[in-house]
Amino acid sequence: MDYALQNMDVGLVLLDGARRVLALNPAAVRLLGERAAGLAGAYLHDLHPPSHRAKVELLLAAAGDPSAPASACSMMVALPGRVLVVKATALAPAALVAEGSAVTALMLMEAVRPAAAEPQATAIPPPEPLVKLPVEKGQGIVLLDPADAVYLQADGHYTTVHTADGAFFCGLPLSELEARLDARSFVRTHRGYIVNLRHARAVERQDGRAAFVMAAPGAPRVPVSRNRADALKKRLAL
Repeated sequence: MDYALQNMDVGLVLLDGARRVLALNPAAVRLLGERAAGLAGAYLHDLHPPSHRAKVELLLAAAGDPSAPASACSMMVALPGRVLVVKATALAPAALVAEGSAVTALMLMEAVRPAAAEPQATAIPPPEPLVKLPVEKGQGIVLLDPADAVYLQADGHYTTVHTADGAFFCGLPLSELEARLDARSFVRTHRGYIVNLRHARAVERQDGRAAFVMAAPGAPRVPVSRNRADALKKRLAL
């Protein structure tokens, strides 16, 4: 147990009194992966959908309450392939905590199961294919047919799914959707975009940059980054 604790990566994220990210250590970047990009300076609530913000606020409020139990100051966060334990604590005298100007520290640790005496190497199974896309609509979750998605756009650490009927919020990151959607139809064209080739109408170039023109109201254009252009040309025999 002591050896495991000595080798545990402990991430640290500091928040100011306005819930804005002041800094994060290298361990937090490793634990969060691509979600760490752009975190510095961001407001914590903007990184969560509205339905989850009340839970986050309760966690931060408990962090500044000396009488709060340890369980109220912690929460589990599920990420692709891992689960993180988040512990929150206020780093300020009681007076500053009371007036809401305290710095709050979020400690991130990966939740791991106890290792067996002689752990056996096991192959990591491929991610489960997505049969439906879970998106928010009103106060509930709607399960979209992936074929109805025209393109997907990164929205912070989450995703906006664009369809012919409008845009919907999806709580999964773009990287997970890329891994779980049918690669025959869904192609990453840019760091922030995935297109459904079944809805692609044309490829246009403007100012030296390529973009897909999608078959949807308003003929939206989805950018193609330069480092992905050659692979897409081969894919489409252009």
